[in-house]
Amino acid sequence: MTSSKAVAAKGGKERALQLPPIVCVGFPRWEGTDYLSSTVQLMGELARHHRVLYVDYPFTYKDLWGKDAGVPRSAIEGEAPALQERTLAHGGKVQLLRLPPFVPANFLRTNLAYDAVLAWNAQRAARGIRRALKQLTWETPIVINAFNPALGNALAGKLNEQLLAYYCYDEISAAPWIARHGARHEQRFLANVDVTIVSSQGLYDQKKGSTAAIALVKNGVNLEVFKPTGQRPADLPSGQVIGYVGSVDDRLDYKLLAAIALNDPKVSLVFVGRIMDELAVRQLGRLPNVYLLGPKPVEQLGDYIAAFSVGLIPFVKNDLTAGIYPLKINEYLALGLPVVSTRFADLSDFSGYIEEATDTAAFLKATERALSGQAPADPIARRNFAAGNSWQGRAEKLASTLSDYLTPKSN
Repeated sequence: MTSSKAVAAKGGKERALQLPPIVCVGFPRWEGTDYLSSTVQLMGELARHHRVLYVDYPFTYKDLWGKDAGVPRSAIEGEAPALQERTLAHGGKVQLLRLPPFVPANFLRTNLAYDAVLAWNAQRAARGIRRALKQLTWETPIVINAFNPALGNALAGKLNEQLLAYYCYDEISAAPWIARHGARHEQRFLANVDVTIVSSQGLYDQKKGSTAAIALVKNGVNLEVFKPTGQRPADLPSGQVIGYVGSVDDRLDYKLLAAIALNDPKVSLVFVGRIMDELAVRQLGRLPNVYLLGPKPVEQLGDYIAAFSVGLIPFVKNDLTAGIYPLKINEYLALGLPVVSTRFADLSDFSGYIEEATDTAAFLKATERALSGQAPADPIARRNFAAGNSWQGRAEKLASTLSDYLTPKSN
């Protein structure tokens, strides 16, 4: 099966690329999360025009035995169909596959033990995916591995794929879930895939020498989600709010954040997102104008951001954050919010729309300017800029990239 490039139709209009079936072996969960995943957003947008099978996060026996209410136990344990169809808001459909439970392996210290368990898990995964493809009558798919290179190595060549792509949206050595084995597996996977797709210029620069082909598809924004209802969330403090939406983890500069909170006690510093680092609680939770609100449902995030006076990107600068293209920048801008960021990575795309600072003093001054209405651009310009970075546009670029690297299979 081969792809056809977009061709001009009658009247000068173009019809969408017609790609082979797409199998995305995802690491992010498709459902049940309190954050927006770039993988899920891209696959959902691809489903507007293409056949997409999303292989969900590989839940383990540990997940089944835990108390996480978001684990789809019935589908994993075989009480409900493993393959289920989801109809999306735009009318497209995604085929969602839940694999049999994996044996946990990331805690294993030796390469030999880890790879043995990986091979067993991959064998179960391959059987489940092939069964789903047969049920769907889909052949010779495009396979996209989303940030799980160990499983990617173990599945390579087992799904009759005509194109194998690696979607890398973070630095693997910074991922605690695969800290012991991720880097070595990624290095091997980069060398074996047909194309690597990265989400930031920093990742592009880091990975380009290790893979045969590389393409940059940056993160976007879901404009439908980030439409506020006009209701100010009840747990937000009154007055001006400097806010951050996202995981509260070791990427954040806590000394800088403490300085922001102490700079003006009348302004509240609010965090909306999962608390992943107890250092935040110890260093920031004791300050009277700091509010750690925890995660909120995705559909409520627009109301929180709309109530902020300033949106923060307070990341430390190091080799790991250099590869980040923060989802939250476009989310802030989509609601017209002024944005102040540390200069942790190449953010030149946002020049003229956000303010960057290289030290604490400059960050405090930039925040004060934003609070007083002196931030770059105006709310309308910020919204218009973010609208040009929609996930739909990013997915169109991804589809074009995949088409470029497809090669006809010999008869």
